[in-house]
Amino acid sequence: METVLSTHQLSKQYGRLKAVDKLDLSVPKGSVFGILGPNGSGKTTTLGMLLDVIQPTGGSYDWFGKPGSKEQRKKIGAILETPIFYPYLSAVKNLEVVALIKEVSKDRIPQVIEQVGLSERQHDKYRTYSLGMKQRLSIASALLCDPEVMILDEPTNGLDPQGIADIRQLIINIANEGKTIVLASHLLDEVQKVCTDFAVLKNGTLIYTGKVEDVEKGESKVIVKAEENLENTLANCPLVQGHIPSTNGRFEVTMVTGKTSADLNKYLFDKQVIVSHLETQTKSLEKQFLELLNENK
Repeated sequence: METVLSTHQLSKQYGRLKAVDKLDLSVPKGSVFGILGPNGSGKTTTLGMLLDVIQPTGGSYDWFGKPGSKEQRKKIGAILETPIFYPYLSAVKNLEVVALIKEVSKDRIPQVIEQVGLSERQHDKYRTYSLGMKQRLSIASALLCDPEVMILDEPTNGLDPQGIADIRQLIINIANEGKTIVLASHLLDEVQKVCTDFAVLKNGTLIYTGKVEDVEKGESKVIVKAEENLENTLANCPLVQGHIPSTNGRFEVTMVTGKTSADLNKYLFDKQVIVSHLETQTKSLEKQFLELLNENK
């Protein structure tokens, strides 16, 4: 798979503080790549170096197979910090100013306004916009140059639940058009719902990278309950690795690789055991994230 971005031992140090320490990343073309980590983990510093806003103290990075340059950055749309718009200008007028600064055509303004869902309010003053609408205008400004890659730093920060849902859907829509998106977030739910790939940073160090879908392929647990005690039946069941009593007569069962709750249900039915409760619990990104942080204390 073609790689859009790769970093090689990328580092940034402020005095004794290692904000980013020898970071090696590879972002596939067409992916939504989440950089996940708690506050202070080095996410924003990493994005700043990739956009040449922050000077690295070590290492390097490549965009589209070539060292980062002004020419390469023309293919990138970014929201690194809260963009500043003129409060008394409309969305259209503000984007005309952005187009002038970026030296790009104004012809795409109607298209990007429609793309981010601001058509009905495009002539209203910016100061009348909600926080979610302001964030959508920010994304529109980043889309003006029709970039191949979008970089978004905490895109849903401070938004209400509806605003978060709207921005997440907008990101998915942009990704579906074939653009590669690099997204920094400390929100586990955001990464799990939006991203295809992710990396976890802690204290500036990469501690994990992989695909979001692989998180759910790990061991699964099944919560099962029946009118009769399942202790002996589960102990002799070849489909389970182990089981522990839960609450209210329930058992938490760890399935062997490749087996599911449906298999367990059939096994128990064949043993003339009718279950009254059967629930599959796959490992969430939150659980894996916390495990990774604890492993790397």
